[in-house]
Amino acid sequence: MSQLPIHKLTVYKQGIGYFERQGKVEDSRISLVVPRDGINDVLKSLTIAIRQGGQVLGIDYETPEDKQQVLNALSVKLADRASLVDLLSSLRGSRVTLQLPEGDTGTGRLVGVEASLDPATQPAMVVLQADDEPSQIRVLTLSQVLGLTLHDDRAATDIGFFLDLQRTERTRTSLTVRLSEGQHELELSYLAPSPTWRVSYRLVGDGQGQARLLAWGLFDNSLDEDLDQVTLTLISGRPISFEYDLYESHIPTRPQVADDPSSLEAMAGNPMLIESLSTISHELRTPLTSIKGYLQLLDQTGPLNAKQQQMMQTVQQNVDRMNELMNDLLSMARLQERGREETDITAFPLYRAGPLGDLKASSAYFKPMVMGNAEPEFMTYVVETPVSVRRGQSAMVPIIDAAVEYEEMYVYNGNKMPNHPLRVWRLENTTGKALEQGPITLTSAGQYIGEGLMRFTGVGDEIQLAYALEFGILVTETVQHGEPQLLEVAFDPKARQAIVGRYQITEYLYTLASHIRHNLTILIERRDPNPGDYYEMPEPAFATAGHTRWPVEVPANNEASFTVRIRQVYESHEDVNKWQMNFIEALQAAGLLSSEQYKRLEQLSLAKQQAREAADEIKTLQAEYAQLAPRQEQLRKNLETLGTAERELAIRNRVLDDLEASENRRRELEQRIALLNAQVESYQQQQQLLLDELFGITFHESG
Repeated sequence: MSQLPIHKLTVYKQGIGYFERQGKVEDSRISLVVPRDGINDVLKSLTIAIRQGGQVLGIDYETPEDKQQVLNALSVKLADRASLVDLLSSLRGSRVTLQLPEGDTGTGRLVGVEASLDPATQPAMVVLQADDEPSQIRVLTLSQVLGLTLHDDRAATDIGFFLDLQRTERTRTSLTVRLSEGQHELELSYLAPSPTWRVSYRLVGDGQGQARLLAWGLFDNSLDEDLDQVTLTLISGRPISFEYDLYESHIPTRPQVADDPSSLEAMAGNPMLIESLSTISHELRTPLTSIKGYLQLLDQTGPLNAKQQQMMQTVQQNVDRMNELMNDLLSMARLQERGREETDITAFPLYRAGPLGDLKASSAYFKPMVMGNAEPEFMTYVVETPVSVRRGQSAMVPIIDAAVEYEEMYVYNGNKMPNHPLRVWRLENTTGKALEQGPITLTSAGQYIGEGLMRFTGVGDEIQLAYALEFGILVTETVQHGEPQLLEVAFDPKARQAIVGRYQITEYLYTLASHIRHNLTILIERRDPNPGDYYEMPEPAFATAGHTRWPVEVPANNEASFTVRIRQVYESHEDVNKWQMNFIEALQAAGLLSSEQYKRLEQLSLAKQQAREAADEIKTLQAEYAQLAPRQEQLRKNLETLGTAERELAIRNRVLDDLEASENRRRELEQRIALLNAQVESYQQQQQLLLDELFGITFHESG
């Protein structure tokens, strides 16, 4: 059976290969052997083009059955040892002709084989029913059987199939393309899993800013055949490719229908299934209801910022979506109870997959990449010379050889490499091809200088390759956190709160000590703060991809320093009633209050102080008032014990004087406490009026 050679091979990064075979054949059958785990890709993509000759009649392939199951289904069963005994035992009842010594033969039906437990003392015996005389049974030793002729076509076919199956490795699957008679010229193409190709770079510099960028593509020949003069193409793109099972047989389960009317219940919705779904739905709805309730409580506890509101809205939408899906699931379970003809299944959102269908690509399959000029032609690498690779071997093929210009830089980033700057080559991708990620080896003026990692880079994009440390520069870092400072204040009339913005400046001091005999420019690199921003900094030399660099001139054998200031701003919602006068004066000194706002806040602070002083005096007077009642009661008891004697009359007069003074003081305290309570109420009303004016003024000014 003919097999077409591979003419073209295209290998993609996600582990698939596009194989193109072509040639002329005079056979009516063509064989295609592919890995068993790749048969689904072949079945979904196999394309045959007839350039000359007849037509394709069909394609046959092996049914996906387990090897042992297939062998068990055969009438012939042969073990690795004692194959003749197994063969004769399997042919029991079949008509055969046995070739015996000295030209003798025996024709008849096999009765069986009598195998001895001790072949050394008693050989195995073959029992044969003679054809010419069925009543005659011949018993022959197995050693007498020199040959065997089968008269049973099925047995002969099973033996051939058994041997073919044993010869075929079950990790491979064979497809047979059936053609019409005559000579054919055809092309055959298909997809199949293939190890992803890799790339390795060389950057050869001359020490003067000129270099050659060389790229080698590495791929593996994992096929069962050699590649001979094959046109190879390596593609860095990401076409959508997925697995779809076409190979395995599937017989869907169908409902059983009987004449018994009670079987109609089985055709309707299964009550146990519906009950189970209802229970599951209840168990899911219970936590969802709690989540929804807590969301409502959170909404009532106070104002939320925009980010918190967005998070709550997301949770709310997902809770509602889960409830809708459970409702649809229960409705579909009861679908047959209402009758399929009466229900429109498209009404259930659960079955609407959208314009793109059911295909979902994982985030690991399509990793986001940012590169310029990444059109398909820039991501295709055609190997100019045909490639020959033996089976089980790998190869390196040249895919890029281009001249580039480079610039050497020194970059310090303490998060990537502390203490010393990195030596970096910066160049532009002028190769005309997008560059895949891979290792790169750098040489300069014939000397190895280091290694780096080439990132995904589009045509025209900049590449920065860190390849070595500069030990001649020692960098130390110190951090100093400043005190929080007032930045802004705003009054929220709806929440009746003040939003106070503050900022804190953190300084990062870099000290660079040089032990090199010439001046160097070191780029201090930092990842941009989030949250926060750079504060009172000089113009950077480089700012992109979330990083900023500032140049620092370091004299030969000397030191230089540089400070990065980062300001972080944060807000707090505060109750104006709790502000002290010193904080109000700080806001005024910072220029964050208008004259009207300051006036109201000053009056508010004074009213709070007066109300506080009045309340303190009330507490003191109430304590004194509480002591007067028991004193007066004691004085009255003393009066009751005094008699009419002259001396007791004098004491009675003094007690009466004390009681009168106590009563006068009690009345004074009551009057004073009442006056102070009125003042406190007046101060509180004044505070409320001042707050209304404060937020009213703010609202008017901001509106």
